[in-house]
Amino acid sequence: MSAAAHLCTLLRVLLAPIFAWTIGAPLPGATPLVLYVTAVVSDVADGRLARASGRASPRGRLFDHAADVVFLLPALVVLGRAARVPFVLPCAVALAFGLYCVDGWRRGRDSRTISLVPSRSGTAAGVANYAVAGLAAIADWHRSSPLDGIVYAAALAAVAVNLAAALERVQSLLRSEASPRTIAPSAPRCAEGE
Repeated sequence: MSAAAHLCTLLRVLLAPIFAWTIGAPLPGATPLVLYVTAVVSDVADGRLARASGRASPRGRLFDHAADVVFLLPALVVLGRAARVPFVLPCAVALAFGLYCVDGWRRGRDSRTISLVPSRSGTAAGVANYAVAGLAAIADWHRSSPLDGIVYAAALAAVAVNLAAALERVQSLLRSEASPRTIAPSAPRCAEGE
């Protein structure tokens, strides 16, 4: 991953506590929305920069996806504690991401790396998680009660998508454990005297 891509990814990590604090603050304003948009732009930019430099790597992918979770999870916890989203959402996000990493570790253990392989449900979960955070930031900016209902409904949908992604990873892990490892056939033994 290029240095510029790393900086874009690191930006989300640095913004995480500020975003969580501002989305939980009772002060009206656009600050959470500005932080959210900055994070989304950095998320789009880091992948493009890494691919353009030809330096995309499994470690870079792990850093990118971990930065997404580090950015979103504290804000979702704050929103859950305020009952603006079901508190099960941050739990489902943590579960889905944890299983994604375990599956990546399993896939890359021979090369001593975490080889993350995205899935459709996992990608949908990531988009849904960002959508919930973005809707909450917009609701804060507008200070609108009807938007809070939309945020909660979107969060319920995000819970379902995260649980589907987690279930898909569990199935993948169970299939990999159930399939026998391939063992190279040994050379046939020659009978004595042949």
